[in-house]
Amino acid sequence: SSGINAEYGEGELEALESIYVTELEILSRDPIIYNIAIPCEIRSVEVDGPTKEFTVGLKFKLPEEYPDVPPEIEFSECDELDADLQKSILIELNKVAENEVGCVMIFTLVSELQDKVNEYADNIYNKKLQEKEEKDKIPVFHGTPVTLESFTEWNTKFIMEMNVKKVKVVSDKLTGKQIFLAKDGNIDISDNLIGDAEEDIEVDESLFDEELDDELLEVSDSD
Repeated sequence: SSGINAEYGEGELEALESIYVTELEILSRDPIIYNIAIPCEIRSVEVDGPTKEFTVGLKFKLPEEYPDVPPEIEFSECDELDADLQKSILIELNKVAENEVGCVMIFTLVSELQDKVNEYADNIYNKKLQEKEEKDKIPVFHGTPVTLESFTEWNTKFIMEMNVKKVKVVSDKLTGKQIFLAKDGNIDISDNLIGDAEEDIEVDESLFDEELDDELLEVSDSD
């Protein structure tokens, strides 16, 4: 290309190379064709979650009449974007290009692409964040759900176990006489527990009668 229009394109390309040092790749100088690849990212909704990184690239082909005629624009890299989004972004970029006719416009077009992709990334982040918040609101139950029947069964068993522990502690310290008197007075001590206690305590049953006679004598004397 030659002439004033070519100078616009070449001068702009030189400026773009200083702005997009690693992002710009020149494919041809006559005609002028180049890619500009923009690094993008989608934040994780988890505190320590990894950020998803991807690249969106545009390929520009400048006609001889540029900038009086808009450049040809197409995606060179856009795996992250679905077909509908690609189409809508290209429509927007071409509208911007039409409005910029007469001026060098590649930087403006790349900035527009960045805005669109950032908007896309923010939408995905916000959607995932909303899903996470809704999920966090739902209580997660572990184990068997409690019904009235299962609670009653557990409660009865619990009370029995607690009573057994209380009685065991007491019965371990009872003398043979106290056990006998307790049974005679209808105090509720299970036979099993007394059995346990009797295994630990040597009991001379003949003493019971003597001690009981003494108790009865004391009662009659007090009368």
